[in-house]
Amino acid sequence: MTMEMTISEAAVFLRENDGYIILTHSHPDGDTIGSAAGLCLGLRAMGKQAYVARNPEVVGRFGHMVEHLEPPDDFIPKTVLSVDTADSALFPKCFGQLSKNVVLSIDHHPNNGSYAKNLLVDTACAATGELAALLLGALKVKLTHDIASVLYIAIITDTGCFRFENTTSRTLRIAADLIDTGINAAAINTDYFETKTLSRFALESELLRDIECVGKTAVVFLTLEKISNTKAAYDDIDGISSLVKTIPGVEVGITLREESDDSVKASVRTSPNYAANSICSKLGGGGHARAAGCLIKGDISQAREKMLNAVYDLYPELK
Repeated sequence: MTMEMTISEAAVFLRENDGYIILTHSHPDGDTIGSAAGLCLGLRAMGKQAYVARNPEVVGRFGHMVEHLEPPDDFIPKTVLSVDTADSALFPKCFGQLSKNVVLSIDHHPNNGSYAKNLLVDTACAATGELAALLLGALKVKLTHDIASVLYIAIITDTGCFRFENTTSRTLRIAADLIDTGINAAAINTDYFETKTLSRFALESELLRDIECVGKTAVVFLTLEKISNTKAAYDDIDGISSLVKTIPGVEVGITLREESDDSVKASVRTSPNYAANSICSKLGGGGHARAAGCLIKGDISQAREKMLNAVYDLYPELK
């Protein structure tokens, strides 16, 4: 049975334990990586032994945050933590037994599956990075430049650089505290939100050429062929899910990313009038009210049919 903790209770737990390994989720984004890195650095500042588990899916512009925090081969963890991971099924398979022994899950998703022994969740946090900053504050850990920079990346990547409606006044106050350490927020914002490679431009062109608008729902198809033809790297694909939702009049934007011949990852973005997590939960997924996802068995055309059926079952007025 999972026990829910407050921030102060989680802080006591972290003070009393040691030998930490921190798990991140599959298809890692800036929030899971930044939160893990920030928490790891904070624990080390307390004199704890802490590492971020080696996730083979961490590549590109997020890799620098954890490359020096991965454990040596002979490290035997005593305490397994997870960050920004709502369900144990979201862990990379290589984590093996570690994913079954999580003693504290730190998360901001409303549908956390309670797979851990203890749970610290705050759905009012715009990002798990925001919750990690609050937790480090309770631990009296001084914010260093290195801690602040990774937590800032965690927060901006889950708030669209403070553009999304999950951004609160508390989010901005925490970001201000991070900036006060001397990090170059403008440069970080530019790196993550204004810089695009030629491959990214080519990929967007391919997607928009085949966009399908059905009523107030728009669908784009990110096939393995398109990724190959544009030579798109992981960084080029990251954040592509928000593209379709920028079309005026679209209430639900769906990006279908082909993972294999019989597996498709669906990412859903919605306006404030509709719940992305409710749509994805019909297909075994979940997430946030405005941004959610699920994994669908079948080819991309079957995934399209299943997603549209899920949308229209809930919201027939979108047809």
